[in-house]
Amino acid sequence: MSIQNVHAGLSARKRKLPGLRDAKRHGRTRKLISPPEAQRQAQQSRREREHHRDRVLTFRQWCGLNGFSKATGLRILRRGDGPPVLQLSARRIGIRESDNAAWQASRVR
Repeated sequence: MSIQNVHAGLSARKRKLPGLRDAKRHGRTRKLISPPEAQRQAQQSRREREHHRDRVLTFRQWCGLNGFSKATGLRILRRGDGPPVLQLSARRIGIRESDNAAWQASRVR
């Protein structure tokens, strides 16, 4: 019996469509939001990320953004050729997006 035949007589909620999770099944209670509300929240979050230039990137995010490996990123920072680094904790560093943009602009040939 195919899955389509099994689901043919069930409503959308009972079919457990992707995006509609059963919160109690996972042991958490969380409010389900409508798809239009989820889209609105995603757009707002995207706008905030785009306009906020002093967001701190983790070291891994910084390497990914610039398209090089972690080893190359460490080599650049150890040489002192990279952007200013923020010490986030004893073992964690970060780079501001604005500092990264300035560093990239200074490297233009």
